[in-house]
Amino acid sequence: MFVEWLCLVQQGLYLARGKQRDENKGIMITGEHGIIRFPEPDDALFLRQLYVAGPTRAALLDPRREPLMPTMREIREMLARKDAAQGLMYTVEDTTGVLRGWCGLRGINYEARYAELVLLFADETRYHAAIADEPLDFLLARAFTQLRLYKVVALCLDTETHLSQYLERRSFVCVGAQRQALFSGGAWHDLRTYALTAHSCAPSGATNP
Repeated sequence: MFVEWLCLVQQGLYLARGKQRDENKGIMITGEHGIIRFPEPDDALFLRQLYVAGPTRAALLDPRREPLMPTMREIREMLARKDAAQGLMYTVEDTTGVLRGWCGLRGINYEARYAELVLLFADETRYHAAIADEPLDFLLARAFTQLRLYKVVALCLDTETHLSQYLERRSFVCVGAQRQALFSGGAWHDLRTYALTAHSCAPSGATNP
């Protein structure tokens, strides 16, 4: 129900922008299955619903590993922060202009040459669809080719089975877990860390030997 409602809301926002929207403004990558672009103010509603109406996600926890409930104002401020302005966080649309996900690199440590990779979809089954590969390939190219990082890490709760399966398919390796790191939905959950290094990075549709 949440996913269907969110899609209707986003379709309404996209149609409301209509011809007033410059189709080239803010677009980074136009792929076969979707668009990866810089965040816009209208994205705040979509992002807030990921926090308040969807399932708990590791990427949306605060630094203390607790769930956040940000306001629309706080999310707009987040979109305007330095990381977003420099193009390290991106919105993912499908080819019809409906918002489907949110991705980016954060916590970049240039000395240690690593960053946290974030890839979220409102509908978690989209990790098994072609739309997931384009933003991940984009982020890995930015991390390993442009920023010359050595490693990216992704956090995943034990309930995020679609995400963990996707990361493993794309050559990420689980390098550790914080046992019972989060209490949510009446139960304790483990927080897993997945990692991928530059030399083990495989393109979409390929696996390393």
